[in-house]
Amino acid sequence: MNDQTGYDATIQLPEGASTLAPHVDSLYYDIYWISVAFFVAIVGCMVWFAYRFRRKKGVKSKPPGHHTALELFWTFSPLLLLGYMFHQGFDGFMRMSIAPENALNIRAEARQWSWTFIHPSGRTEGEMTVPIHRPVRVIMSSHPRGASSPAVLHSFFVPALRVKRDIVPGMYTSLWFEATRLGTYDIYCAEYCGLDPIRGELTDAQLHANGRPLPSSGHSGMLSRLHVVSAEEWVEFDRVGIPARFNGDHVAWGEEIFGQHCTACHVIEAGQPATVGPNLANVVGYDQPLAGGGSHMADLDYMRESIREPGAAIVAGFESAAMPSFSSLPEANIDALIQYLASRSDRGAEVIAQLEASRQE
Repeated sequence: MNDQTGYDATIQLPEGASTLAPHVDSLYYDIYWISVAFFVAIVGCMVWFAYRFRRKKGVKSKPPGHHTALELFWTFSPLLLLGYMFHQGFDGFMRMSIAPENALNIRAEARQWSWTFIHPSGRTEGEMTVPIHRPVRVIMSSHPRGASSPAVLHSFFVPALRVKRDIVPGMYTSLWFEATRLGTYDIYCAEYCGLDPIRGELTDAQLHANGRPLPSSGHSGMLSRLHVVSAEEWVEFDRVGIPARFNGDHVAWGEEIFGQHCTACHVIEAGQPATVGPNLANVVGYDQPLAGGGSHMADLDYMRESIREPGAAIVAGFESAAMPSFSSLPEANIDALIQYLASRSDRGAEVIAQLEASRQE
């Protein structure tokens, strides 16, 4: 493991974990203490003048005058400080805007109310993983949640890295950073992107998991995590196919994928009430009633279609759920997810056998 470099949180700012953090923090505290100094000086003068020139019985005040030299001084002397702050701010802006040529490119797709990160190998996750001490360029775009939902404004914000950039529908935006500290850091959407109308139908327990809001709670639940790992762990993470830590267990891999992409809208426990989307326990191998009438067996083809094109065959009663497409997930990830869902159904053995056979070909 690489040594962790960075610095701990201060009274007003979280820990710094990128090469950009020192410059941002230095400028912030420069402006803060300059503001404190001016506040103390101005308020101090106001209090002194109020006392020194207070109204006294029998004393008639003189007409007010002016002091040209003093007025010129307090008008133009702040320009030096403003010039310093502008220069420091512009210098920092240019550093944050121009990524190094050797930067690693990661795609970030924002939807109401979730993140999808596509890593260089094509591995797609709901959380971002990057190597330590290597520049990373995040190329961001906004996507509609479903066929009937427009793309909206989002904002990618990682406080520990001191980076934030708006994500505007119809265009690509980007930012870059170089992480200097191993660990896991929160990713937020810093632009209000709407409230889920289904929220009022969910209990507080359904809206939160491990103390964190779920995407089903709307903008406040559009959370993710950034994992900064060592160079060795990055090589293992970004390779194509099932990660070595699962030791060939596609069900366990599928369970992790389910946790990253699906728990915001689905439960997979028999007997539990459905939330935003259907309860996925005992789905594979059973006929599913469809909106508009009829039904369809939840076989391998149906499951793949439901993940890639969720609007093609909507389950009755969930017409307003507007599940996003996960067509950007690599086929291996989709198959692992289906195998996990099949393992949670008492009729899923046939689908599991089909998936295992396809991997032997």
